[in-house]
Amino acid sequence: MHHDLFSELAPLVIQYGYWVLFPVAVVEGPATSVLAGTLVGWGQFDGAVVFFLLVAADLLGDALYYSLGRWGHTPFLERLERRLSLTPERFRPLEEGFRKHDWKLLLIGKTQPFGSIILYFAGATKMPIWRYLLFNLVATGPKVLLFETVGYFIGAGILHSTKVLDYITFLFFGIGLVLLAAYWLVRKYLRKEISNADSI
Repeated sequence: MHHDLFSELAPLVIQYGYWVLFPVAVVEGPATSVLAGTLVGWGQFDGAVVFFLLVAADLLGDALYYSLGRWGHTPFLERLERRLSLTPERFRPLEEGFRKHDWKLLLIGKTQPFGSIILYFAGATKMPIWRYLLFNLVATGPKVLLFETVGYFIGAGILHSTKVLDYITFLFFGIGLVLLAAYWLVRKYLRKEISNADSI
């Protein structure tokens, strides 16, 4: 699939430039980032322009998922209720859990194939759009930079193997988990120190 993506889109992207790169990046982010990085290495594009364009495309895709959840969630639940007897009350614990851990779930979702579900629930739970886009930006920047850099140094040959892209995605996911674990440990330590200070 990714090999076909490169062979079919590379000539179009080279010919029409950023006008084609942007909409493709909205639909297929990681592979397009690798492709764009390769073309930057070939001297076809400016690396900085490509980076900001890919980030904007990724955020636009995120906004579409958010909008689907924000304004399409109620009709979706009504359809499920009619067909599967699933009521909004059964979804409420899931929604409450999302509100409690929204930013953590967003950072994890940006590294996983099922991330679109998390983005959808961000809209369904009416997470403030500024908060939603902020944390998506925090996750999107490093992800785009990683895949663009891979394309720049390794080239489009990496697109011949979906496993390589999967490995990179899981690596990014692992780094995210390490950062979340570090955050949790530091937070726990600070709370303990504050509690000890208050008891003195």
